[in-house]
Amino acid sequence: MTMKKFTFFAMAVIASVFCVSAQQTVNNPKDANGFYIVKWDCANETFAAANDFEVDETFTFAVDVTGTPWEEWLKETPTAAGATRSLAFNKWTGFGDVNGDSHRLKQIKGNVYGATWNILQLATNLDVAKATEQGAQTYVYGQLFGFEYTSDNPGAGWWMWPSSISAGSTVDPGTESGATFITLPYTGTKTSAEFYNDDYGNELFGTSYPVKGYAPACAVSTGVKNVISSDLPVSSYEYYNLQGAKLVKEPEEGLFIEKAIKIDGSFTTKKILKTVK
Repeated sequence: MTMKKFTFFAMAVIASVFCVSAQQTVNNPKDANGFYIVKWDCANETFAAANDFEVDETFTFAVDVTGTPWEEWLKETPTAAGATRSLAFNKWTGFGDVNGDSHRLKQIKGNVYGATWNILQLATNLDVAKATEQGAQTYVYGQLFGFEYTSDNPGAGWWMWPSSISAGSTVDPGTESGATFITLPYTGTKTSAEFYNDDYGNELFGTSYPVKGYAPACAVSTGVKNVISSDLPVSSYEYYNLQGAKLVKEPEEGLFIEKAIKIDGSFTTKKILKTVK
């Protein structure tokens, strides 16, 4: 083997090792496209057959760390006196960011940790207009990390990693995009009711202010609002900006979302652009 060929070979090996160390794996099942199935079936206490939810549909997210370095890390003696160890999932999407205060997970059973989420309700800098275009799929990326908490300190230890996992590495099932999971193509027919973490006694480790779209695992009904349009009269209108925040009144200019609510509770939405005359 010539020196030039050896150098290329060595560089390829180094690159390969780097790629492996730069991503995390979990013990979740995978779907037909190779993405992790992260939806937890609360009724049967197991993973669902697929991630069969849209971006505005509530679901319980879960990760199983059996057989990964996290399994042993969770059993180790916490660094902070009297603390308990748990996991968190720092996440973002292909359409922008979601609320960073929704990352803490609680143990569901064994090595499975999770929380109830609604991605669209968690939106902060997420481009809602693009995420809710017909047929759009939201790609979700994330980093699984450890933390420690006590009864009076929800962050007694933070951003903690087993020595064998590179800090900041992402949970990657090995797909071309590197996304941990993706939603179903958007139809707008599976929208779930709004909910907040403080509806559930701030159970997620001392969060003392409302976070929409975030609650303990299996705590929220995943029932879907009736979003099929009917021929009944409109009873009221609501208005939202493109980040999903509700507006006090109809804007006089700019791009916004109008929600027309019928007397039977069904509704339709549409984007409106107003220009100054």
